[in-house]
Amino acid sequence: MGLAPLRPAIYHVLNNRERYGRVVLLYGTRSPDDILFREQLDAWNRLPDFDVHITVDHAGSDWIGKVGVVPALVPTLAFDPEDTVAMVCGPEIMMRFTASALRDAGVDDQSIYLSMERNMKCALGHCGHCQFGSTFVCKDGPVLSFDRLRGLLSLKEF
Repeated sequence: MGLAPLRPAIYHVLNNRERYGRVVLLYGTRSPDDILFREQLDAWNRLPDFDVHITVDHAGSDWIGKVGVVPALVPTLAFDPEDTVAMVCGPEIMMRFTASALRDAGVDDQSIYLSMERNMKCALGHCGHCQFGSTFVCKDGPVLSFDRLRGLLSLKEF
């Protein structure tokens, strides 16, 4: 479900193309039947300088696309890591491994943004339901750069 929260950012880029270069969308889902916004993905992939890469965890013999996880797509891409901003949304384990793959490819930690949506109750930082180390996602986030999260993502129970 990580694609849904990223759509506004994608629309912003599309509405301001003169300000942005090449866009690469890496989209992972459990199976081909779970692909959301299929028509939009196809339309975006036909645009100049907009590449869509879809991978699924499991597929039948009729699937002709990639099978695997999103982090495994990163090393297959050609991009300039110094001119890259990455926005990552999805399960925390996927975000951790994707951020690490981007980092291994040379993308600066401050250019990798993770959407740390968590179960928020009070939205004021009092209840602690969204606490992530010393960070309260409801107050300090929910989008945080990898340089702030790198150490926390490697800890169990976070």
